[in-house]
Amino acid sequence: MASDKKSGCPITESDLDFLKLQYQVLSERRINHNTLLWNVPSMLFVAQTFMWTIAVNNDNNAIIRFLVSLLSIVISLISYQLFERNRVMEVADSEQMYSIETFFQTQKGKEKLNPTMIIHHKLSMRTLICGKYKFISEFINNHPDYMEKEKKSFKLWKKESSKLWRIVFFSFFILSIVIALYNLKGFWECIYTFIAYFLHFFL
Repeated sequence: MASDKKSGCPITESDLDFLKLQYQVLSERRINHNTLLWNVPSMLFVAQTFMWTIAVNNDNNAIIRFLVSLLSIVISLISYQLFERNRVMEVADSEQMYSIETFFQTQKGKEKLNPTMIIHHKLSMRTLICGKYKFISEFINNHPDYMEKEKKSFKLWKKESSKLWRIVFFSFFILSIVIALYNLKGFWECIYTFIAYFLHFFL
């Protein structure tokens, strides 16, 4: 029987088995969130391409073009919100998995437990069970394929993709607003024409 260092409460074998089951559930859920996360940009590209094609085509009615432009703005916001939500959920699952990994790694006197690596954290915290290096960051920094890149001041592979994608989502949002403003004049002209025709017909 082990004990939790923080609370001092005894931890039974059934508790450890349940913790392992939770880890498996978190792993599957994190993979799903990661898949959904990177599906959002591709879906946004397809949706915006379709709507922008309608919004900038002068052969279409100005009212239709303006309404599609507004819808494009909404889609940009919703896509960004969905992207961030999936990312937050993935980070939360990874953090919980990291907590379980550190828990098993710090357990003493458990011969039945296999050695545990820290795999759900940033590179500087990920560990190896055996070998020349303890942390995966040490292995990468000494790898022949990356040693030359390490000398460069700008290392693109170290940059977070989510930060770059925020710029893309913001650009889509701004471009959708520009297209909407472009169609706004034609929209008001159509509304004015409709009102004038209505007044002329009924008055």
